[in-house]
Amino acid sequence: MRRRRAAAFSAVAAGLMTVTSACGLVGESEGAPAPSSREPAPPFTTQTVADEIAGFARAGGLPEGDTSTAGLPEGEWRKCVVPWTGEAPAAGAAGAFEGTVLRLRQHDWEIVSSHAEQDVTYRTLAKRGWKLYARHHAVKGAGQTVSLTAVEDGCRLPGKIRSTYEDPA
Repeated sequence: MRRRRAAAFSAVAAGLMTVTSACGLVGESEGAPAPSSREPAPPFTTQTVADEIAGFARAGGLPEGDTSTAGLPEGEWRKCVVPWTGEAPAAGAAGAFEGTVLRLRQHDWEIVSSHAEQDVTYRTLAKRGWKLYARHHAVKGAGQTVSLTAVEDGCRLPGKIRSTYEDPA
């Protein structure tokens, strides 16, 4: 009788250990580091940059923006520039601008410079070979404009265009 009880106890104990071990493994996976991927990051193309800018602008609370280069000089430089400009309601423009910058930063865009002059807030960010020139123009009585213009490193911009995009500080 004792043998049967001991055998039954051992079987139950083994079953509990298996169940306990399995539960422990599930709980431990939360703290375990994810396996590292040895695959290279996908290319950070003009289209990828354009999609990020438009998506984060919308998520930040900005309206649809204009992504055209209409009215700007022709040239090869257009292949390495991603423009986005939008008019924002005055009441929420500053918050939407900062919300967009926050979302960009949360997705690996790093702040290079940040300052304000009169009615313009400047933020310059960088990511994987691109600079993003973010501007919030809050001209009293004239509306609020936000521009987010990414320029690929090494892009040869005409002087007039370069001075429009780059941070004056």
